[in-house]
Amino acid sequence: MNAEALNDELSALGFKKIVYNSNTGKTVLLLSNWTVTGIDNAGQQQPVDKAVVVHVTK
Repeated sequence: MNAEALNDELSALGFKKIVYNSNTGKTVLLLSNWTVTGIDNAGQQQPVDKAVVVHVTK
């Protein structure tokens, strides 16, 4: 999934703290250029004020 599309979905669910962690160590600036490879604690319920860590690659 494209990181920008995931960001839109998470924002629509009310998450405000979304952290993007690249596998290359590069800074994630333009979400549309990145592909999601994983999400920490995927499938588990968590408060919307807790940070969601998304792993991405180019």
